[in-house]
Amino acid sequence: MDTDIGDDIDDTWALALVLASPELDLKLVVTAVNNTPQKAKIAARFLEHAGRTDIPVGIGLKTNDNDCNQSEWVKDYDLSRYPGTVHEDGVQALI
Repeated sequence: MDTDIGDDIDDTWALALVLASPELDLKLVVTAVNNTPQKAKIAARFLEHAGRTDIPVGIGLKTNDNDCNQSEWVKDYDLSRYPGTVHEDGVQALI
């Protein structure tokens, strides 16, 4: 799943829907657009709360350092603490 999670709520809901759909087999979440490391923190924390740390998170190409709308939720979250796999090069992981 390629996502710009963290700005509008739509991608957060989309991730929840994918996780709740047993007919779908999510293999990887890769963040896209703007501050992708921050967005990876949002995806990772969401997956952790959902009990799905078996799903890797990939950091996409960072285009700026701007905070996203949901940044407050992860301001103290350390991505290195994510129990699952984090790919620093999310694009390569997706390929």
